[in-house]
Amino acid sequence: MSHRKPDPLLLKVMSAIHQTAEKPADGFRTIDEWAVVWRCKRNAAREYVLKGMRLGIIEKRTYRKVIRKDAKPYPTAHYGEKTRQRKS
Repeated sequence: MSHRKPDPLLLKVMSAIHQTAEKPADGFRTIDEWAVVWRCKRNAAREYVLKGMRLGIIEKRTYRKVIRKDAKPYPTAHYGEKTRQRKS
């Protein structure tokens, strides 16, 4: 079995990807953020989001977000209004 040396450019790219947080698309928030917007408890917001997903109104996307100041960005679920697919 031979061990290949990793390409330096690929290592730089991967490093940059893992160290940068992503800005969620407009209208996409975490469940905690929806709870604040809707002025309800987290549990109720979660139920609303899940029911919205079952009804096809809400979609889930994952974005890297800084959760703690001393940690790297972590993939976090964000929810927003489902966008309609355009007819071609």
